[in-house]
Amino acid sequence: MVSADKLLKLKKIDLLVNATPIGMKSGDGLPVSEFCLKNVSFVYDIIYNRETPLIRAARKAGVKALGGAGMLVYQGALAFERWTGKKAPVDVMKKTLLKEIKKRSRS
Repeated sequence: MVSADKLLKLKKIDLLVNATPIGMKSGDGLPVSEFCLKNVSFVYDIIYNRETPLIRAARKAGVKALGGAGMLVYQGALAFERWTGKKAPVDVMKKTLLKEIKKRSRS
């Protein structure tokens, strides 16, 4: 893990990836300070079960950001295809995942 001090010394960060569990639970904070986002071009948070504080902070700072739902869908699709030998219904899988995430975020 790169410390905040090292992040702040970098003039430009093309991609910041959160591969920690920080953000999985409601009430989780940020894995880096908001100030560290100032030189970041893109944030990818592999957390897939909600829009995380990191995603919200990045967008608020004008940084493009993406969560991990797409990665989960395509990992699932690959597993489906390997196990069944059939083409995965990616659109159905994605729609179902996003519907479930939305439903769980309300509860």
